[in-house]
Amino acid sequence: MATTAPVSSPTPPPRRSFGSRLAGFIVFLIALGGAGLAVYTYSLWVHERLERGELEKRVAAWDAKFDAFKGAVRDIDRHLTGVVYQEIDLPGAGWQPIAGGFYVIDLAVTPQGKGVRVLGKIINPTSVTHEGAQLSLKIGEHKATFSLPRVPPAVAQPFEVALPDVAPADARRAYLALDSSTISFSSSTTRRGAGAGPVDTDKLLK
Repeated sequence: MATTAPVSSPTPPPRRSFGSRLAGFIVFLIALGGAGLAVYTYSLWVHERLERGELEKRVAAWDAKFDAFKGAVRDIDRHLTGVVYQEIDLPGAGWQPIAGGFYVIDLAVTPQGKGVRVLGKIINPTSVTHEGAQLSLKIGEHKATFSLPRVPPAVAQPFEVALPDVAPADARRAYLALDSSTISFSSSTTRRGAGAGPVDTDKLLK
């Protein structure tokens, strides 16, 4: 009988050494870390772009508010430049100066409802006539305005103004200002006649 030769089993592939496997794992970790770093960098870039856009919107909104604020400051500055409040005592019988060369005299305070009514006289000792004089009276945070159609020289013009929110006990000191007026040169006394002298303020009180 013929005999068959024994079949040899295939040779198993050589196993990778531990060092090779460790090197491959390290390479995998490096690749994974690089991918993670790329994702993190991209997310930071997106977040920065979003924050920059939000900041640009806020700056644009603030620019408009700042321009409005500067305009309001300019308006306040112009108003303060044109209006000067002079402190006056209430009541007061003596002469107290205010802006425009005017004086106030015979100041009195009377209760009116829950507020007060301030009475007095405006005197123009200058030689020019003021037309349409607008004046403001302030006591604390409360303000009232009144007008005098014509304030000629050497004439004591009576006025009265109500401040309904000022308690009589608080009406001890006020601030008075000449807001505006028009000088009428045609009706002003700019020349002195023969024997004419300065305004006699004593006669104004009689």
